[in-house]
Amino acid sequence: MAEIITKKRFGDILVEGGLINQTQLQQALNYSREREIKLGKSLLELGYVNDRAVAKTLAKQLDLPFADFKRIVVDPQIVPLIPETLARKFKLIAIGRRPGEVLVAFTDPLNIFAFDELRHHIHDKIVICVAMESGIVSAIETYYPAQDESLLAPGDKIENDESEAVNIINDILLRAAREEASDIHLEPGSEKVRIRIRVDGLLKHMRNFPMEMLPSLVSRIKIMSQLDIGERRKPQDGRFEIPISGREFDIRVSTLPLNNGEKVVLRLLDKSKVKIGLHDLGFEPEQQKIFENHLKQPHEIILVTGPTGSGKTTTLYAALNQINSVEKNIVTVEDPVEYELKGINQVQVNPKANLTFVSALRSILRQDPDVVMIGEIRDVETAEIAIQAALTGHLVLSTLHTNDASGAVARLIDMSIPPFLIASSVGLVLAQRLIRKLCSCRESFQPEDNVMLELGLDHNEKQFFFRPTGCPKCEFSGYRGRLAIYEVLTISTEIESLIMKKGSSHELYRQGRKEGMMSLRDSGLKKVISGITSLDEVLRITLNTMVS
Repeated sequence: MAEIITKKRFGDILVEGGLINQTQLQQALNYSREREIKLGKSLLELGYVNDRAVAKTLAKQLDLPFADFKRIVVDPQIVPLIPETLARKFKLIAIGRRPGEVLVAFTDPLNIFAFDELRHHIHDKIVICVAMESGIVSAIETYYPAQDESLLAPGDKIENDESEAVNIINDILLRAAREEASDIHLEPGSEKVRIRIRVDGLLKHMRNFPMEMLPSLVSRIKIMSQLDIGERRKPQDGRFEIPISGREFDIRVSTLPLNNGEKVVLRLLDKSKVKIGLHDLGFEPEQQKIFENHLKQPHEIILVTGPTGSGKTTTLYAALNQINSVEKNIVTVEDPVEYELKGINQVQVNPKANLTFVSALRSILRQDPDVVMIGEIRDVETAEIAIQAALTGHLVLSTLHTNDASGAVARLIDMSIPPFLIASSVGLVLAQRLIRKLCSCRESFQPEDNVMLELGLDHNEKQFFFRPTGCPKCEFSGYRGRLAIYEVLTISTEIESLIMKKGSSHELYRQGRKEGMMSLRDSGLKKVISGITSLDEVLRITLNTMVS
């Protein structure tokens, strides 16, 4: 902080940024001395600059983040870290937290006295952001008078106006981000608007609003995602990016007309999670080793299967992060591009512009790729191009919607892909599910012998499992966070022979098991024995998968 101040002066920064010239700076300095006001205020009064331009120029020249209060969600629980008197004195406010860091918006980021006083109250690293004075003043008025009431309770009175809708949507986004929700559902009923969030794969109720609030809430979301406010009869899809309490989120929006009004679903994508590695996903060590070995192959197809919402894209992104290097040209074609991956070329499917999976893939193969990631194999044309790419020296990664690993081969055969092409191009198939992890409030118990026998586990040794209890930390669900379990099927010589004979999924599965493949349930049971999840959770998740 001190280094910035010794090297930069406010007026010089504005001149360097092209906001004012040297003559205007001198006039403003004279004006400020005559009236005993700050240089910034004199520049504003003289009409040389505006509040937003000053803030953005400061941010750019000092290489600091710019905080636009119209496009960020402030965390009210972070605001009290700074005493109100200090916030008003220096016109600054805490806006969010990251691990080991607190984000603070400054009107004047060059004020060393403000920074020094902050250090007495904030012991984590202070990340300075630059914001407009008007935005900070408005935020101080909004959050300090009602710190304890900033998140509305179910019985609160609500005024049906635009500013109230802005605050409510911000509060919903903030709560969802805090609970690490993947989706928000805004659902109109006959009398109330119900808000639900999906946490760890399960929907739960957040709160209700009067039905008269529906139009303003939906309009606010449509404005944020640049959708047509006047169109209420047709479904619409959009997106917007927004920082929530210091974390960057990409929000996907879908509207659907219902009898009582429009339902809106928001998918929350936390950009910080894109950096996840293979070791964070949930692979058993032997499974991860197999996967990593196949990622080193120069030409084959690796398929990841599972139902919607089972984490397939996250697995593929982690794989791409693993192999990404300056020596490789990696290209993806996705619908949609969920996260931006540094150093990787990503193509967004756009049917309106005639950019489909097929057309994009044909162009990609002329771009000298080493690795191609296809968001999903949906049809025979996409499958054929993927196979052709693998056979001509490319590593291809993609997903299929099948129940288990062996089912992926049957699905390709159903698409009329010749078995010999499948056998010669597909090298590895992963099936996966997401299981909920037990909260630290878990309790241990000893399962009955008959349970151990039924699961094929050794019942002679004393074995303890864990089960959920519930505490405020996990909202009394007993679970907090999720982890993947995997089934990894290597296309061996024997399995290739079965594919050539159009063997059934069960035959492929049995051969895989014979060769040491761990089933989804087996993978889950390892997590149970390790105390990561509960037996009930694994049985629930693997109910419709092959286990014998």
